[in-house]
Amino acid sequence: MIKRGGISLSQEQANIVDHVLATSFTIPTVVSAGAGSGKTRTMVATVLEIIKLRDDVNIDDFALITFTNKATDEMRSRLEEELDELIKESVDKVEQDMWFEQKERLANAFIGTIHRFCSMILRQHGYDEHVSHETEMIMAKGYFIQATKIALNTSVADPETQFLFNDTLIPWAPFQWDQFLTKLYEHIRNNGRSIEHVVQRTFDQQVDEGLKYRRAVAIMLQRIEENYSRIKLERGGQDSHDLLQKCANLIEKNEKHIGKAMQRRYKYLFVDEFQDTDRTQKQIIKLLLEYMNHVLVVGDRKQAIYGWRGSDVSVLWELANDYKIEPMPLLASRRPTRNLFRAQEVLFSGMSNRYEFLKEELTIPVDAHDPQDEIIPMEYIHLTERGSEAYILKTIEKVREYLNQEIHRPKKAARSVRFGDICILFRTNRQMAEYEVLFKEADIPVVTDIGGGFFQKPEILYCYYMLNAILSYPNDTTIDLVMGTPFFPVKAPITIHRTDHSSTQLATWLKNEQSVKRWYDGMMEVRKSIKSDLVPQLLTKIYEFSGVREWYAQQGDIKAIANLEKLVAWSRDIFDNAEALTMQSFFERFQRAILSGEKMDEADVGEDEPNAVVFSTVHSSKGLEYPIIIIPNLDRPLLNDYKIPNFFDIVSKVEDWGLDLNLNGFGRSPRFDEWMEKYRKNLFEEEARVFYVAVTRAQHAVCFIASGKVQPVPLHSEKWSWKDEVLLGLRSLVELGEQYVKIDIPRTIRG
Repeated sequence: MIKRGGISLSQEQANIVDHVLATSFTIPTVVSAGAGSGKTRTMVATVLEIIKLRDDVNIDDFALITFTNKATDEMRSRLEEELDELIKESVDKVEQDMWFEQKERLANAFIGTIHRFCSMILRQHGYDEHVSHETEMIMAKGYFIQATKIALNTSVADPETQFLFNDTLIPWAPFQWDQFLTKLYEHIRNNGRSIEHVVQRTFDQQVDEGLKYRRAVAIMLQRIEENYSRIKLERGGQDSHDLLQKCANLIEKNEKHIGKAMQRRYKYLFVDEFQDTDRTQKQIIKLLLEYMNHVLVVGDRKQAIYGWRGSDVSVLWELANDYKIEPMPLLASRRPTRNLFRAQEVLFSGMSNRYEFLKEELTIPVDAHDPQDEIIPMEYIHLTERGSEAYILKTIEKVREYLNQEIHRPKKAARSVRFGDICILFRTNRQMAEYEVLFKEADIPVVTDIGGGFFQKPEILYCYYMLNAILSYPNDTTIDLVMGTPFFPVKAPITIHRTDHSSTQLATWLKNEQSVKRWYDGMMEVRKSIKSDLVPQLLTKIYEFSGVREWYAQQGDIKAIANLEKLVAWSRDIFDNAEALTMQSFFERFQRAILSGEKMDEADVGEDEPNAVVFSTVHSSKGLEYPIIIIPNLDRPLLNDYKIPNFFDIVSKVEDWGLDLNLNGFGRSPRFDEWMEKYRKNLFEEEARVFYVAVTRAQHAVCFIASGKVQPVPLHSEKWSWKDEVLLGLRSLVELGEQYVKIDIPRTIRG
């Protein structure tokens, strides 16, 4: 048995730990990993082995960068669990005290996203980029909406742009222009490009019939950028794009100063999911590399599914090439059973003929699980009927079929399949709503996990209503909003009715009614304490006088209580210096998070998760695993109308061209079809990676449900779908035998 940091590892995993320990600080360790290969386990083992062997290194000398907040929570939890185990297994008091000290230091270790890491650097050193210490990094959607509205109003009256709003040419309503410009602006910035540069490159294009349209749109983008920059400057805010670019600029200008400051604080920099980063993030890592004892980056190009957000699948390999090294392999997949792995291997082997990135094959460890049950590892079901209801009813039928079977999990006795063993994966959020209605009618419990929905949870919105009522008192409207919620589970016998602006009937009732004295006194006490108490203390006071935690406890809703506590923790985290965070500034930040749909994961309540079928998008499921995966709607065309773009921002290693457009047929350059062909190729490759991620979430079994024609459509045609990826490999899958794959295609449609 191989152990590093007290954790049992495979030889492949141990090789990575040893490489980090033995390699020069000037060269990173770059790891090309596979799904289920134990990336987090290997990173945790590396941290603990370094601490074990080097007396001058503690756990808070590490900066561990994750891709999502959920991954952050998992990394911290895994480190805490392993430290508890090391404390328990210590052979003497000296060793036990050492590991106990590391557990205490864990709170000071940096474990977070690249955005949080850059935010920390900017707040400490951002004066050179005109970023004050008090500046808040915001997802400034509200500011952007304001900037776009101003730009549109200006453009309607300007001769250079007003022809775009001629309904006989481009019959778009104002909201369509708003959506188009927002999508174009975000696309440019997601790809690390400046609006100014794209505008200039567009103006430099050769004259053709569509150029005046492209120039007019470029002018509108320029106006949005000018308005947005002015509003952010006035209000002292930065969005996520500013955050990364300003951080990279700052480090580049002050490399030695910032590098040495980071060197004094951190000795090791580890980055997970590196395939989902962009070149700006890669630049930041490279600038800091020579100031660290070592840098470790781990990624899997087969799981690079965030191209739409600016990530670049090639950055992992580019980093390795920059230092003339080969990425180390971490390819033994410990997630699937042996039989499921065999079926996945055949499916992906066929797909590798179409997609080069799948040629890097996973391997199966010698100790892979061989389940002693009757569940078929891979199943393909083809429906005779089309339509969403047919899909949903078949999916419900399949769930019930699984529930009647036994499942043999690794190192455990066989048991009946539970609701919580099953996850249904969807390509988009829009597909989920219809499924949820019919599943509930069928008495199948469902929990929806779309990732990052913390600020839309009812208990968090109710807390916002309560804060608003306290800060706005005696405003009747805000009091009315909070009444009847768990924060104020009482309804007044009067309704809002104003005869003039000074009328405050609800506020008067609240002040004089003895039955609600507890709430009134509590609200007034919080108002009185606003100038003296910190935000976490004020939130805790609200929870106490309202009795909201007790209310949710009576309902058995442990998740709601945990989310409320996470809100308190968030109020501590959003400012390094909590004393600088007033309740009013916190409320404004809280409001923006809700209105902009900011993403943050809910609190983790461990074993208290409900026993329910999980609904999730593929993107939200990344990094997770489930015993059984069902993927319905497999025949959904990948190149649908929603996916066909009406603009391109052309930039590559050999060409920097600017905008090309298709506005109801206007604005196209002679090269538009060329860009479209390249887009189609990239789209199908990314969709193949999304499909790969979906299939590899399964530990025990995966079931596909499709309809339509049984024969594959022409390769990458307009109707190409994930179904065609499976159909092209159907013969090889069938040859595996029924112990691996079950194919259910009715005779009436086999043709």
